[in-house]
Amino acid sequence: MNTAARMLRERRSQFAPHIASDVLGLWRAGEPDYKKIADLIQLSKKDLSKLGGVSLASVRFDQNIPQSVAERLREIANIANLVGEFFEGDVHKVGLWFELANPQLGGISPRTMIRAGRYKRLLNFVVEAREAEQASAETKAEAKQEMASVSNTASTSSQQREDSRYPVV
Repeated sequence: MNTAARMLRERRSQFAPHIASDVLGLWRAGEPDYKKIADLIQLSKKDLSKLGGVSLASVRFDQNIPQSVAERLREIANIANLVGEFFEGDVHKVGLWFELANPQLGGISPRTMIRAGRYKRLLNFVVEAREAEQASAETKAEAKQEMASVSNTASTSSQQREDSRYPVV
């Protein structure tokens, strides 16, 4: 990743760590693709009616989508994109992440958490995991720099000792 992109990502993550870029292509022309979001997470119309507190018959994916369902799907799309940033935009890995039981979530899948209405708790989990990953990466980078510095210092000292053995003629 180039320096400018990394700096922009770091600045964004400091200001709004809970807002993701659309790495999974869940938005088009500035509007969420509600059907694509539901399909990625494998949420049925029944699941969406429960999440949005609306009748099953009213669930649709066009401009007349119930507002509460649209809000939930936008929140879910953001969570999916946060996970997608970790998996470098791999839609299949993100789908699998939502499907499989996660020991860090009490042995249930993220999709089950969403179906139970626990999407805000899931968002908090993802944000905290990203922050921990970022802190770990920064610590590793600092350790690597320190090791390189120590190695360079040792190499310079060794070269100076080697040079001092031979007189300059």
